[in-house]
Amino acid sequence: MDSAEYHRLELSIAADPNDKRRVIPRVEARHRCILDVGCGAGQTLIGCNLAEDVFAVGLDTDDSAIALGKQLTTAIHFVIGEGAALPFTDGSFDLVICRVALPYMHVARALSEMSRVSVAGGDLWLVLHPLSMTVRELGANIARLQLKAGLYRTWVLVNGLALHALGRQWRWPAGSRGYETCQTNKGMTRALRAAGFDQIQITRKRHFLITATKKR
Repeated sequence: MDSAEYHRLELSIAADPNDKRRVIPRVEARHRCILDVGCGAGQTLIGCNLAEDVFAVGLDTDDSAIALGKQLTTAIHFVIGEGAALPFTDGSFDLVICRVALPYMHVARALSEMSRVSVAGGDLWLVLHPLSMTVRELGANIARLQLKAGLYRTWVLVNGLALHALGRQWRWPAGSRGYETCQTNKGMTRALRAAGFDQIQITRKRHFLITATKKR
């Protein structure tokens, strides 16, 4: 599956309320300015069915995904950029969302940036990768004798455990894979509080979902 096919599949999931894979943030009337960090082609924002007067911004490092997003909708302002260096002024957004993109970033830096661009009392919505997911992927790599993939997945697991226990993570030393980790309740709670968020709520059902609020 190429990138465009992947993003169109994700859009079909986001647009279907009956799809069990669908996960969409709750958008309230006070959320007038919304930022999606790691937006892909804007699938999550499109799936929110936002009111016309809501100012929605989608940011991603993938220029091809951004180009596809611009073809799919004119209701989202797309920006190419990184979660660890958001190109927005302080206090710009009432709601910041990030669906399964934070696991590939430097968590502390990205959360600090999300806090910076949020208004006081603004909301944060995250979907993450639980440790159990990484363990399953590693097991599949081993069963299929995928040695390189297994080595990388082992590193992701160790990096996630370091984030959990020490609040630290490191960049993959070979190539451009970045800082990928799996996340835990403890590690994320620590990182969110350090970034200036409170009212942290964690849901571990079909998705690993966290909501939080920037301190006033």
